[in-house]
Amino acid sequence: MKSLATLLNEKLKDKEFEKQYLRNETFFRLADEVLILRKKRGITQKELAERTGTTQAVVSRLENASVKPSLETIVKIAEALDASVDIHLILLEEIKRDIEENQSVVSQKEKDALDGIKLFHIDRPGKGASKWIDAGAFSSVLSISEKPSLMPIRRSKKVHELA
Repeated sequence: MKSLATLLNEKLKDKEFEKQYLRNETFFRLADEVLILRKKRGITQKELAERTGTTQAVVSRLENASVKPSLETIVKIAEALDASVDIHLILLEEIKRDIEENQSVVSQKEKDALDGIKLFHIDRPGKGASKWIDAGAFSSVLSISEKPSLMPIRRSKKVHELA
């Protein structure tokens, strides 16, 4: 079975796939950034929407990377989060070189996947050393939907809690 990094490297050899991957990657990284910063600030999607003059649905779609916002919208969101927008254009040659150099690092990260949360914008292939977030230390992100879980409690757990 191929590792995810190996499969991705093989697929990135196809120029059309590479073009679409890099285009979509930008929006996934943006979605991660908005979600994490909003949670750090302790505000809801509705509050962020009110601050930016949009709707909660738009903020939700942005955090799910299902919408491609304008640069003006991104700047408004950054301002509402007391943040700044930082844009970089990176040569494809640099990204490819970084992917090749970091192949072994990505493979190790895949083995350690249960030790943390892998974020798209941080663990982008070729971005260098990645940061891992301890799930326990960042508990506010774990309740992303803010809705209670509908999973039933196992009978043995109920008995144990009542004892």
